[in-house]
Amino acid sequence: MNKLIPAIVSDIDGVLVRGKSIIPNSDTVVKQLLNCHFTNGSRHNIRIPFYLLTNGGGCTELEKANSLNKIMGSNFKRNHIFLNYTPLRPIMNEYQNRLILICGAGKLTEIAKDCDLKYFYTIDEYSALYDQVAFKQYDPEMIRQYEADIKQRKMEQMRNKQIEAVFIVFDPIKWEESVQTISNLVKVNKDIPIYVVNNDVTYADQFKLPRLAFGTFTNTLISILRKEYNINPNIIYYGKPSLNTFRYVQSYIHEKHENIGNIYMIGDNPASDIRGANTIGWPSLLVRSGVFRGGDNDPKDPGKYVVKDLMEAYNKILQLEGLKVVQ
Repeated sequence: MNKLIPAIVSDIDGVLVRGKSIIPNSDTVVKQLLNCHFTNGSRHNIRIPFYLLTNGGGCTELEKANSLNKIMGSNFKRNHIFLNYTPLRPIMNEYQNRLILICGAGKLTEIAKDCDLKYFYTIDEYSALYDQVAFKQYDPEMIRQYEADIKQRKMEQMRNKQIEAVFIVFDPIKWEESVQTISNLVKVNKDIPIYVVNNDVTYADQFKLPRLAFGTFTNTLISILRKEYNINPNIIYYGKPSLNTFRYVQSYIHEKHENIGNIYMIGDNPASDIRGANTIGWPSLLVRSGVFRGGDNDPKDPGKYVVKDLMEAYNKILQLEGLKVVQ
């Protein structure tokens, strides 16, 4: 009887890279997982399914793969990457012929079109054209450009339609516009679904200390709606550590590969990577190269194993699974 094959899912920031700098030895691990075969003694030429799961976004999966390849000298394809909004693609498909608002920084129009959305306003378009924030000056030339973009998308038939869902697919930059516009929509329809794709309060990059992340915006939005309007918004969470995201990744791996056994999660953020893995039952490996800088383990969201970095996590998985690289 053939032994089951493990799969590996890894975070990006704090595990592979910090900002645009490679964390030492992570490029070596990535190249082996993407290019090498393994043996367990009885079976040879085993490939270990290897995927990246990040709460980052702001671009398409293909763009993220190309960006990582440029930094790491790797050969990631778009199907290796799960961005924060990737698990929302099936949900977005249900809104193909309905009007939605898409929010956050980054290439929102490209993301919407790549997700086959037909009728959408970006937060900048909607705020400038229909829901301007008081005391803010809006550039007339930019407004004309927004009108031209909307006309090109053939949005005329949606002119008098209500927005049916809000998708916040990356960190909002203009908080005052996003909070004001979303609040106005919620006041009209208390049950309007608001999909958020990143619950991290902190993340690791080139700065020495962890930085505040997307989750702080969501907390602010909820607090304002509750305190000012006595409304509990219909927030639907995706991104790590939500079970929605981990179930999506698990289903994808089992659909694309046969004989999958353990799915290992490697991450640096206990409240995100490790909590999600522990909830769904994946063996978790907590690395010390990013957000986590604690003692023996995180007391609230402990990793099953605590290791120095991606290289040590990789070697631990090979040891646990009895695998060796085929030279």
